[in-house]
Amino acid sequence: METHHIRLIDNSYDLEIAKQLLDKFISQKIAFIEDRINETDPNDDDELNQLKLRISDLNSESRSLDLLIEEHDGEHVEMEIGCTIVMSIKKIETT
Repeated sequence: METHHIRLIDNSYDLEIAKQLLDKFISQKIAFIEDRINETDPNDDDELNQLKLRISDLNSESRSLDLLIEEHDGEHVEMEIGCTIVMSIKKIETT
């Protein structure tokens, strides 16, 4: 199995910069899912519901992030963010 790593945003950030960065990631992920919804067969209720649920989850996570940052507003703190993408490629055996 082949593995590849992308060190995406592993670093410490000022709270405002961290918020901007994470908001951008979340909004891009939501846009990606919305594109998937538009490309999904309208009769595939299971897939559509799963995608819509993921958007709802991301919106909840965004609100939680806002509350966390608001809790530390005005303080001189940094946010440590670790996000490394680990990709593994394996061949699928066909019969």
